[in-house]
Amino acid sequence: MQQGIYLFNSSNFFEAHDYFEDLWNEAERKDRKFYQALVQISVGSFHLISKNYKGALSQYCKGTSKLIAYVPNYNGVNTAKLLMEIEILISDLNAYFEEKICSVEPNKIPKIELTN
Repeated sequence: MQQGIYLFNSSNFFEAHDYFEDLWNEAERKDRKFYQALVQISVGSFHLISKNYKGALSQYCKGTSKLIAYVPNYNGVNTAKLLMEIEILISDLNAYFEEKICSVEPNKIPKIELTN
């Protein structure tokens, strides 16, 4: 898990996606949607830095719909904070598609924080 978080927080979103996907494939039933959410958030972040806003929005929405079941924290991850920050990106992406803003800043991609 630590390696996936490191990859994500280092903006290596494609590699983070691969790492979390391996965890997802091997996970017990209760953890599967948690890891799938991290896969989708990683893919959404990759799409965002590639300026594929439609793909980013789709993956972020799928990921947050799963992550909500794991708040406020799960497996040492501050899921409440991650969810809140991804929802801000979703709002920005929706504003982009409504032609209210010109672009979505990838610097808003959050870091995955661990709980104490």
